[in-house]
Parts: sequence; C-alpha cells; structure tokens
Amino acid sequence: MDTFRGFSAVKAVFLDMDGTIYHGSTLFPTTLPFIRFLERHGINYAYCSNNTSYSKDEYVARLEKFGIPAVRENFYTATDFLVDTLKSEHPEWKRLFLLGMPAMADELRGHGYEIVDDEPEAVIVSFDKQLCYERLCRAAYFVREKVPGFSTHPDLFCPSDQPTCLVDCGAISRCVELASGAELRQLGKPDAGFIRCAAARYGLSAAETMMIGDRLATDIAAGLNAGSMTCRITGPGADLSSYAPVTPDWTCNDLGELQKLWEKTIDA
Repeated sequence: MDTFRGFSAVKAVFLDMDGTIYHGSTLFPTTLPFIRFLERHGINYAYCSNNTSYSKDEYVARLEKFGIPAVRENFYTATDFLVDTLKSEHPEWKRLFLLGMPAMADELRGHGYEIVDDEPEAVIVSFDKQLCYERLCRAAYFVREKVPGFSTHPDLFCPSDQPTCLVDCGAISRCVELASGAELRQLGKPDAGFIRCAAARYGLSAAETMMIGDRLATDIAAGLNAGSMTCRITGPGADLSSYAPVTPDWTCNDLGELQKLWEKTIDA
C-alpha cells in the first residue's frame, strides 16, 4: 500500500486494548502520546474489544486508572455488536438466556432485553467467570431444541500477565456446540460487521478507518474482512500466538512506531 495515500484516508482509528494499548496492569508508554496525536489531528478513535467482561462505565474507570481520559462513547465491544446485530435482524426478540458476566447482563438490560432462565428467544454464550455446570447444560439444551444461539466472540483465552490460562468465550461456545450438536452463530472480531458497525457510528465506511491490534485471527482479520486498513502491534505483551493467513497493511512494534510513520506523511 502507498503509505501516504493510506494514512490520509483514515478518519477514525479502532484500537484493540490488551496487547495493544496495555498488557494486564501495565500501560504501554506509547499509548497516551498516540491518543494525543490522534486528537491533535482531529482523528476519531474508539477502543474495539471482544472482551465482554466489563460494562462501558467499568471500561471508562479502567482506562482512567491508567491515566487515559475516556467516555462511554469511546468504546465499541462485542456486546455492542451483539446488540446491533439482534436489533437489526430480530427487533422483536426480548428474552435472552445468557452465559456471561453480570456487567454484560446489565448492559443488555439497558438495551431493553430481559435475561431469563426459561423460554428464551435466543441463547447468548460469552465469557463467564461464574460459569456453572447446570447453566452450561441449560444453554446446550436450548440450542439443541432449536433456540437460536450466538457466541459473542471466538477467542479461546483472555490475555493475561498472570500465571494462568483464562478460558474465554470461544472455548465455552465449543462446549455448548459439541454437547448440543448445533453451531452457534459467531459474532465479534473477525466478523466484518464488527468494524462496519463501529464505523457507522461515526458516519464512516470501513475503508475510512484503521483497525490496530495484536491478534491476527481477530483484530487484523476483522479489519481486512471489512475493508479497513490494518496495523498489527508485535512488541512485548502482544499475543503473537494468534494466527490467520492474513497480512496487515502495517506491522509495528508499538503505537509509537506507527505514530512516527504517520507523522512523516503529515509533514511531507
């Protein structure tokens, strides 16, 4: 890609979070300067994550602890994409059976949904630290009985700087699929709709945006699937185990390296 043409077309930037702007409890030193760079040049930005663990308010508080000013409108998550998909395709549905975090349940209720244990119109499978066997069985039963099922994102594990493996939505979803004998509809990155819906909130097409993240199979694939420009971050803390047969437009060690490339096009 022509670097000069590519950067000049970008009107909004979508940033993955863990592995891109921070890792675990450590903020990358290039993050705040990059955000200020975008603000100086009038480029919109949003944090686009598959992580459904937190509500918008919790995300705001999380970033503020890092010293990053944020408001709810700065985030577009897998929960948002789920809501956009359901409201667009099935506006009549209101009753959801959820395997997910309490914060996600609250977000869904805020959009007018009822979280139920019986007679759901859809089954939603997501990251769930309080996952219990009985509810897992219930989800599989509903899906087996032809209730439409949705997986909020395909990630098998959550990034962590701790000595553990945080089992994520993709692994829980596979359990439901194997037990029920039916497939869940897969949402979240790398679905092209994720980027397109995020771009639409700014009145933009995906071609006018850039997706920045560390995971090839989700962040970069989502951008490329949607027709967005892409940059992969590969420095310490990035998840380099994620693989997909895709090639990002740019590969940078961190956001600082990307900023330097971008600044050259502005000064030229």
